[in-house]
Amino acid sequence: MDKKYISLEEVRRPAHRWIIDRFEESWAVLENPDTREVISIPVNQLPQDARPGTTLIRTEMKWYVNEADTAERAARIKEKFAQIKSRNR
Repeated sequence: MDKKYISLEEVRRPAHRWIIDRFEESWAVLENPDTREVISIPVNQLPQDARPGTTLIRTEMKWYVNEADTAERAARIKEKFAQIKSRNR
């Protein structure tokens, strides 16, 4: 019986996204927007420019900022606030 093996390059799983919700002392509270799972990690493990609202991904045991997702989420939030503000006039 032949086994079919695939190379690592063929595995295309998206990295889980984590959003920094807040900082509590020396901990960052992160939420996975897809699963709603919440975790806390030491702030010193985060990329230097990470702040609340930043989207992170973790690959190869290191956290990285997902700048495109962070910008997209910020634009959506800004638009929602603009809609709310215009309704309240």
